[in-house]
Amino acid sequence: MKILINISNLLLGRALQELLEREPEAYQALFVADVRQCKGFRPDFLIVDSCTIRACLPFPDPETKIMLLDFCLSEQEMIALLLSCKIDGIVATTADLPLFKKALERVMAGQIWIDNNKIKAIVRQGGHTRNINQDESFSKKERDIIMLVSQGLTNKAIADNLHISEQTVKTHLGRIFRKTSISRRAQLVPLAMKLRVQNST
Repeated sequence: MKILINISNLLLGRALQELLEREPEAYQALFVADVRQCKGFRPDFLIVDSCTIRACLPFPDPETKIMLLDFCLSEQEMIALLLSCKIDGIVATTADLPLFKKALERVMAGQIWIDNNKIKAIVRQGGHTRNINQDESFSKKERDIIMLVSQGLTNKAIADNLHISEQTVKTHLGRIFRKTSISRRAQLVPLAMKLRVQNST
């Protein structure tokens, strides 16, 4: 299994490379400070962190699985990354080597790997959301705004991203809040995750 490691902590990156290369399963690991340095190396996995992920994506080979190392990400940060980037798994830096290898194997088999504690936090956050009318239809612009709000963007950043005015963003948000009977931006996260799943099927 070929693994390309591109994380901001150089010491941890090199240590992870050495640990993987010592394993009898014949991992071929390469640590680089910049993914452009890996010409000719076609990895099965790209290991990134929240600081390096945006510079790496989209990765040239769409078959490469993306594993995010979790350096104590908040639930909101993690959800924003899940919604905005193609991530196949998230592993805490506190995970031991057997658990890390298990995560790689599961993701390689086509599953998604996220630490149980993070899943529980997402579920708890979703539990605070009032019942959203699942039959409500959203315009394309409303869907775009739901996704961008869930990524933590401000109204101004959303307006810039969608090339509309801030007032138009506020109007759309008001309509979304009425349709869903919610009152806080964070409550849109579970809906954004549902919309993302619908869009990918």
